[in-house]
Amino acid sequence: MNMLLLLYDMKKLILLFFPLYMASQDVSIGSWKNYLSYNSAAHIAEANNKIYCVASGGLFYINKDDFTINRMSKINGLSDLEVKYVAFAKDVNVTIVVYENCNIDLIKNEQVINVSDIKRKEIAGLKEIYNVAVKENILYLSCSFGMVLVDLDREEIKDTYNIGNNSEMFEVRGCAFLGDSIIAATSNGVFYADINSMSLSDFNSWNVFPGFSNSVNYDNIICANENIYVDTTVDIKSISYNNKLIKTFVDKIEVVSENNLAAEITSPLFSNVMFAINDNENTIWVADSINGILRFENNIYVENFVPEGPKRNEVYSLVFTGGKLYQCHGGHANFGANALIDDGVSIKDNYDSWINYDRYKLGNARDILEVGVWGETEYYASWYHGISEMKNGELVVKHGYANTNGVLDTTYYSNNRIRISDIKFDKNGNLWAISSEVNHPLVVKTLDNQWYSYSMNQNQVDLFFDDLLIDQSGNKWGVIARGGGLFVYNDNNTLANNEDDQYKILNTNIGSGNLPSMQTYSIAEDLEGAIWVGTDKGVTVFYSPGLVFSDFNYDAQQILITEGNYGQYLLSEERVKCITVDGANRKWIGTEKSGVFLLSKDGQEEILHFTKNNSPLFSNNIVDIVINPNNGEVFIATEKGLMSYRSDATEGSSKQGSTKVFPNPVRENYSGPIAISGLVTDARVKITDVSGEIVFETIANGGQAIWSGKNKFNERVATGIYLVLSTNMFGEEKMVSKILFIN
Repeated sequence: MNMLLLLYDMKKLILLFFPLYMASQDVSIGSWKNYLSYNSAAHIAEANNKIYCVASGGLFYINKDDFTINRMSKINGLSDLEVKYVAFAKDVNVTIVVYENCNIDLIKNEQVINVSDIKRKEIAGLKEIYNVAVKENILYLSCSFGMVLVDLDREEIKDTYNIGNNSEMFEVRGCAFLGDSIIAATSNGVFYADINSMSLSDFNSWNVFPGFSNSVNYDNIICANENIYVDTTVDIKSISYNNKLIKTFVDKIEVVSENNLAAEITSPLFSNVMFAINDNENTIWVADSINGILRFENNIYVENFVPEGPKRNEVYSLVFTGGKLYQCHGGHANFGANALIDDGVSIKDNYDSWINYDRYKLGNARDILEVGVWGETEYYASWYHGISEMKNGELVVKHGYANTNGVLDTTYYSNNRIRISDIKFDKNGNLWAISSEVNHPLVVKTLDNQWYSYSMNQNQVDLFFDDLLIDQSGNKWGVIARGGGLFVYNDNNTLANNEDDQYKILNTNIGSGNLPSMQTYSIAEDLEGAIWVGTDKGVTVFYSPGLVFSDFNYDAQQILITEGNYGQYLLSEERVKCITVDGANRKWIGTEKSGVFLLSKDGQEEILHFTKNNSPLFSNNIVDIVINPNNGEVFIATEKGLMSYRSDATEGSSKQGSTKVFPNPVRENYSGPIAISGLVTDARVKITDVSGEIVFETIANGGQAIWSGKNKFNERVATGIYLVLSTNMFGEEKMVSKILFIN
């Protein structure tokens, strides 16, 4: 009875001290998440009670018991990115995942075994896996260089078959099995051989299958109902057989019976059908490149499945503001021709729900490059159609040449093309935009809807502009693309009068910027007001940007890193594509070839370095980085999609508000970091037991402190309640909270 009372009292303590954190969930410091697009379904496979789907290069499965959706990626166990095929070996209960780069994963007993032989092997000419087939415990891979067999029991390559002639090795596009024969569809006809032959690696063992032309490139082959069926690029897009033969066309599927009668299925949701299977007598699953997976029962549509995520994986820029992440999908060809991307912007809220504003939602605006938000109003910058203004999800107006009195000017060679690359708000709520190939590239819209434009020299119609930054003093800094360096502009707080304005073009000359290169890509202001610039020769910093229009030295300086007796400038061999500052004034650097760097506030110390080899990072080519200042989630846009990393720094405040501790309570099976957030900037934090003895103390990273759960002897603390005491650097703004440990 005493033990029951003790447990009851402990539960009351938990509810009394820790109600918020039991009710809400968070992710641990150091954890990764992916935010891939799953709209474009391409391939399906049934595996026991699961339907696997390859979509936009990602992989997810539907649990047929409850129709829940589960994502699979490099973050939670897969070995690689860009899935191409998925298959299932029923006899040995193995799920097979094949990647675009010819890497292979075998999922056995919920464990992932990687077979990377083909990926690693140097092969002359094209190296590609076109199709997969399974017979008993052998995986047959149809490849550009022949057929490869994988023993699923031994998890290794078993053999390679060459099909062709003395002078040429044919591409194998698919294979099937009929009796004791193995049949291969190739780039030069259909061939067959005795599957029990010990010499199938010799092309002489293969014979031309009668009735098929050797001038046709066959994409796949299926044996069903004791007949042979092939798909070609001419008509049939795909074929599958799993108790029923299904032929896939662009806008329909055909279900073929044993007597060769076809039942046609169509649907308004068939935008571009890619593949289809049946998993029992009555259920058919269809992969569509626009609408995900569609389920049919008795040939009648029931529902579709698309996991939450952005519209597409391609990212031009990211913006985080107002608790929302904006992923812009636009683009252009080296600041030239339009990419003509219609997908607009994908928007994520705090609950990981996504909505999409496409071209038509944005007033027919294509190639969206940037987003600006003021209150409830959103502005979308188009590299073609000016600026779309939205409110509550509805178009207010699309700003262009006519309704801005020519301020948003068209390019010098076109009367309808307005190329806006970036938009930013100043502290007064004025919207600033930068436009390319015009004489007045810098424009502003005031809160009362007045428009003004500014010029920096007399010949700007051939200039292209990229990032725009408004610093703490109100100066406008911008990247001039195509090797133009930087510009900085001061409107002197007189928007309607440009006669008192100042501007400078910053270049590589001493006294005129001292940039390490004219190839600039990114610009950011840190918490101390310094301007950090990313170039193709690393990072440079304007430590005194307020002097840029004075006669004093304002030139940028590169950061010298010393290693032993040698020194070199920070990231001098890297093309720095983006720079973002976190709540602890540390710098997150995204590069084109070397992944992500986290540097100390002065850039002298490398805190973290993520690459695709040492982390779940999708690619080493980083497009953009933004941070949720409230929880430290770092969103990283790569060339292959969006992901995030939960950092240990958040944005601090000047006044102490409510704090959060996660996890809380700390249970016996948890050994990760404990985050204490909601602190004043750079708070002094002490953790004590109930007797007042200090077990840990630290300084917060911005507004968040991290504790390992260990005392000063590096031992895990005992079960009990621990007090968190924090103050700012002056001993003010005091806060006390509690952490419960259960061992």
